[in-house]
Amino acid sequence: MQIKVLELVGSSPSGWKNAVQSAVDEAAKTAGEVVGVEVVNFTATVDKGQVTDYKANVKIAQKV
Repeated sequence: MQIKVLELVGSSPSGWKNAVQSAVDEAAKTAGEVVGVEVVNFTATVDKGQVTDYKANVKIAQKV
């Protein structure tokens, strides 16, 4: 089995889990089945003391 790895940043206004899912959903639009995800880093945007956007840097493994 061959695997390719994509590096993506997912984002969501409602949490890091949704940010990761956003990246997985985006990867699933391309050819190949998503078989795994590695979260590399979490970050967030803060505006006036409130978190407004969650971001997840991920590596996504896909079958080719």
